[in-house]
Amino acid sequence: MAPRPSSGELWGLHLMPPRILVDCCLPNGMMVSLECLRETPLISIKQQLFTEARKYPLYHLLQEESCYIFVGVTQEAEREEFYDETRRLCDLRLFHPILKVIEPLGNREEKILNREIGRLIVTIWVIVSPSNSKQKYTLKVSHDSLPEQLIAESIRKKSRSMHLSPQQLRLCVQEYQGQYILKVCGCDEYLLEKYPLSQYKYIRSCIIVGRLPHLMLVSKDSLYSQLPASGFVTPSYSRRTPQPSPCPGGGDGCPPRSLWAFNTLLRVRLLCATYVNVNIRDIDKIYVRTGIYHGGEPLCDNVNTQRVPCSNPRWNEWLTYDIYLADLPRSARLCLSICSVKGRKGAKEEHCPLAWGNVNLFDYKDILVSGKVALGLWPVPHGLEDLLNPIGVAGSNPNKETPCVELEFSWFNQTVVFPDEQQIEEHANWTISRELGYNYCHGLSSRLACDSSVSAGDAEQLRSLCSKDPLYELSEQEKDFLWRHRHYSVNIPESLPKLLLSVKWNSRDEVSQMYCLLKEWPLMEPESALELLDCNFPDPMVREFALRCLVQGLTDDKLSQYLLQLVQVLKYEMYLDNPLARFLIKKALTNQRIGHFFFWHLKSEMHNKTVSRRFGLLLEAFCRACGMYLKHLNRQVEAMDKLVNLTDTLKQEKKDETQKTQMKFLVEHMSRPDYMEALQGFVSPLNPVHQLGNLRLEECRIMSSAKRPLWLNWENPDIMSELLFTNNEIIFKNGDDLRQDMLTLQIIKIMENIWQNQGLDLRMLPYGCLSIGDCVGLIEVVKNSFTIMQIQCKGGLKGALQFNSNTLHHWIKDKNRGEAYDRAIDLFTRSCAGYCVATFILGIGDRHNSNIMVKENGQLFHIDFGHFLDHKKKKFGYKRERVPFVLTQDFLIVISKGVQESTKTKEFERFQEMCYKAYLAIRQHASLFINLFSLLLGCGMPELQSFDDIAYLRKTLALGETDTGVGGGVWWWWWTLCLSVSLSVSLCLHVSIYLSVSLCLCVSLCLHVFVYLSVSLSVSLCLTCLSLREEPAGGVGVFHQTDERCSSWRLEHQDGLDLPHHQTHAKRALIYTHLYITHIYI
Repeated sequence: MAPRPSSGELWGLHLMPPRILVDCCLPNGMMVSLECLRETPLISIKQQLFTEARKYPLYHLLQEESCYIFVGVTQEAEREEFYDETRRLCDLRLFHPILKVIEPLGNREEKILNREIGRLIVTIWVIVSPSNSKQKYTLKVSHDSLPEQLIAESIRKKSRSMHLSPQQLRLCVQEYQGQYILKVCGCDEYLLEKYPLSQYKYIRSCIIVGRLPHLMLVSKDSLYSQLPASGFVTPSYSRRTPQPSPCPGGGDGCPPRSLWAFNTLLRVRLLCATYVNVNIRDIDKIYVRTGIYHGGEPLCDNVNTQRVPCSNPRWNEWLTYDIYLADLPRSARLCLSICSVKGRKGAKEEHCPLAWGNVNLFDYKDILVSGKVALGLWPVPHGLEDLLNPIGVAGSNPNKETPCVELEFSWFNQTVVFPDEQQIEEHANWTISRELGYNYCHGLSSRLACDSSVSAGDAEQLRSLCSKDPLYELSEQEKDFLWRHRHYSVNIPESLPKLLLSVKWNSRDEVSQMYCLLKEWPLMEPESALELLDCNFPDPMVREFALRCLVQGLTDDKLSQYLLQLVQVLKYEMYLDNPLARFLIKKALTNQRIGHFFFWHLKSEMHNKTVSRRFGLLLEAFCRACGMYLKHLNRQVEAMDKLVNLTDTLKQEKKDETQKTQMKFLVEHMSRPDYMEALQGFVSPLNPVHQLGNLRLEECRIMSSAKRPLWLNWENPDIMSELLFTNNEIIFKNGDDLRQDMLTLQIIKIMENIWQNQGLDLRMLPYGCLSIGDCVGLIEVVKNSFTIMQIQCKGGLKGALQFNSNTLHHWIKDKNRGEAYDRAIDLFTRSCAGYCVATFILGIGDRHNSNIMVKENGQLFHIDFGHFLDHKKKKFGYKRERVPFVLTQDFLIVISKGVQESTKTKEFERFQEMCYKAYLAIRQHASLFINLFSLLLGCGMPELQSFDDIAYLRKTLALGETDTGVGGGVWWWWWTLCLSVSLSVSLCLHVSIYLSVSLCLCVSLCLHVFVYLSVSLSVSLCLTCLSLREEPAGGVGVFHQTDERCSSWRLEHQDGLDLPHHQTHAKRALIYTHLYITHIYI
């Protein structure tokens, strides 16, 4: 039997024999065999070799031994040059004991450095029972070593103190290697798969920041013993004996009839509407607008009912559509809405949707809908510009108090079904034969694709069209061109979305041919296939093809990246049971991290009535099958519910209390047994590998913003917590929609991955953020970080008011002494470049010095992404921000290491080059980012309502330009530099407002008091003059106060004497003026 690969010292052997024969090949063509000890260093082998080589011919051709190095073939079948001659023979991990002597090419020092970089220094910790004492071993291993090889090396090093013989050591490694796994110290993250160490995120993050990885050997038996037994409990409704389904053809046993057997137009009868609550005074009449849609595309002209009074919404009207039943696509749906009409004389009528609804024309069994249907309608969403909502959810609103429309579809004697695959293929063959003029047979499509000859110009135009971004609108001529070359397009898999947009979905001839093409279409890259899951592609066969692409090419890591979008596009699926839902549930059950976020993404939407039924069923299916992890999810939900109740009380009942009183209330409630039990000892919703231990009440606080978010602090209960972090800080927000923040941080993380794949390390910091409910969410606190405003305030009034641009640089210099300073400047430069590009592309708004933070090590990052896609804050109708991203003089001085004329330094040129490369890298993946935003159009985010919002990405990525045209001078870059002065002024005002609130209040109060006293004195003098001049002797004007704040007074006259008319009005005018001012300023 051939020896198997091992993690030992020689191929097939854990331990190299004590003495071994090594064959050495010399440059003069001689081979010398040496008997060496396994511990012999290379330098000794080289000396022994050249001593022995003197006995062989052609020795005079050799140079000095210092001119040569050894090279060998390792167990990974790689050729490795051994520059470090202190390495022992047993540590080379040779495939066979053969060494070749060569002259090294290139820079020797650089090669030694590269080899050292390729090796990892890892600290392995072992907890020794029963004393729980900690032992550690520092190992130096190759970066491409597998976890099992690291475990073997750990056992080998631990066993050296036992003075075992080589045979005993080999048996010891073989016995114990499979009994342990590697765990990251400080959290519940394990290295389980057979991937090189350098591919694990934890190891990579340690390499990037220059930190030593700390791993712990954990016994599999002890770990498995902690896992509770779990079993699947079959629900009662699935244990019932299934009832036989009725005959598809109806009660008379007739077989179903194909849809294509009918040559009649589609008809729908509108009967009546109920619960239409409108104000009769504001609305003249109402009507129902209807249309037949495929996704967002109408299949025929829309049809309206007659207008009827609001008091009696009855129509009993048949509506006929300009489309034959045989031409209905599988995903066709009836879209309707009740609309109001308000007309004025000489003015244009105003039409407004009151409620909307959609009905799929085929059920999940491919049966055409027929008979009467009562459709509960949905309220009109915010931002809906059209009268219909074709991409909205299909089905009836379960709320019985909403408007309801009664419909009647055509009745048939037999069940009408959509054609099966065989009928579709036969029709497609017949259609192509008619076009070609000869009989078509199965399989001809692939030959047509190969044999279809297109001119060079057509081929270039075809590739040009297919490279357009997803928002590009094809003209009718371009659609015809794509359809004519549909067989050749099979050679360009990424052309499928554009080709599908060119299909006339109201023509069964083209639809059947497209179905046949789909069977032979090559699989696409998963990032490109994501586009086929948005609202423009509702056809089940198209979506099934997209899913095949995802199953084939989407790793669990990438699935985690796109999980937010994949959960949301479930809303576009026609039926509750669909391939995408099954795929996601399968992945969620086989990967705990995916399952964790799958659960929270679903649960966060349960308040949305349009998807609560669909998402609720998926949640039930997942929770029934997730086993023991359900208990962890329950603990998280319980803890979040407690925090929601607590913050609701703070916002509603304690909102007028002082900060001290609110903190007292918070501590008292959190100290109660039920709160302490719920808020301690559970898995963090932000990251399932982090455990939240005891709550540190003394470190918790209520933040000052209006929504009263909670700053919470937990201990890390891991036994090795000091090697990662000792406490875990999270901000709990109740009242803010964090979905835009979550999306922006996801996009920034994907950008960072793209840059890293292209060799750009811009050190982004996409901190954790998770929406867990309706305007409820969690935000990770980044340790040792401060806002720019906090840093500037430490530099005194000049720094706070932006008059001293050196404050930030001085702060970073104070925090990083010696060599750490250069690393901090480099880190600031890289992260600043990354966020400049990211915020520019995404159109991030509300950028001021309270939304930009810097860590003590120099890393810059942005927070609070409530405005994106150029939806920036306005003041009096004007945008407050006039720059595409933040780059002030403070930042430039840090980048240039304190030089005032920063734009003339080499550091600035390097920074500019980073931005340029980063921008072009993202631009190459423009379609991916457009797709990720498009898939979330159904979320209802306030600033992501339509494709017009996403079009901003086309503008910032300059998709109509070439890379050379975009890069010429980097127009957006210099634009920012020119406008950075106005940005500095804006930041200055922001800080000024923050710093001088109390000063402004004092000055304002003084001015108010002065005005009040002046006016009061004037009023009193005037009244005195009037009284002295014309007041009757027996009458005295008396003021009677009616409340404490002098909010109302009345003037009475004693002895029944009346003042002259003009005097009374004069006095009253002065008195009312006096009272108005008194009411305001008191």
